[in-house]
Amino acid sequence: MPADAPSRSAAPVPRKRPARKAVVPAPTPAAEAQTDAALEDLEPTAGEGAGAARMTQAERRALAERRILDAALELVARRGSVRMTLAEVGEAAGYSRGLPAHRFGNKAGLLQRVVLNIGARFEARRLALPQHRPGLDAVRSLVSTYFVRDDTRWIETRALLVMMTEGFMEDSELNPYIGEYIRSSISRLEQHIRDGIALGEIRADVDPTTAATLLLGALRGVLHQRLVLGDLSLDKVRNLALQMVDRTLAAH
Repeated sequence: MPADAPSRSAAPVPRKRPARKAVVPAPTPAAEAQTDAALEDLEPTAGEGAGAARMTQAERRALAERRILDAALELVARRGSVRMTLAEVGEAAGYSRGLPAHRFGNKAGLLQRVVLNIGARFEARRLALPQHRPGLDAVRSLVSTYFVRDDTRWIETRALLVMMTEGFMEDSELNPYIGEYIRSSISRLEQHIRDGIALGEIRADVDPTTAATLLLGALRGVLHQRLVLGDLSLDKVRNLALQMVDRTLAAH
């Protein structure tokens, strides 16, 4: 190239966003007291009327938390978290507009618990499946869990995929919580793959982190397509996904 030819500038390297650790704060005594005060004047809930044993404050707090989390999950699935307000979550849960703020402090605190709640429900579904052996069988079990849906409206999946999208937006308050959720998911699957390598069931040349990242990305992509298209056969996709796991990971 001639010396006076204009040089072509290199493409800018994307700036890596530093990971922010999600920390789950326990409710403070003041927050518990505010929640109790907000619950005192509410009408008795189903099962709390005449002839029924009155719920303790701890039971009322737990019930209120479950209802608020369920309401927030529903609103996020329908409209996203950006437009959601704490006041409408309280109303949707059947409580006062101010109760979510008393219980969770702010919107970020509520969203954090929503993400953790989704993870806990996924783990409960996984544990409800037949017990699996460590290694390749555990990988297959995790893949199968992604296609187990007891919620016909897919509220949890919709909400999670929406928040994953919102999580990479600039200055998103969801980023640390979604990032922690994704890292935890990859780490769990990565460990199953490592176990399989140690047992001689999975090829030794498979990189656990890369394989876990690729597999989870593919599974979530399938669920996203199912929600958009509506007519995707999950049984066929699951069966083929399990075959692909065997063909690409299993030691032969």
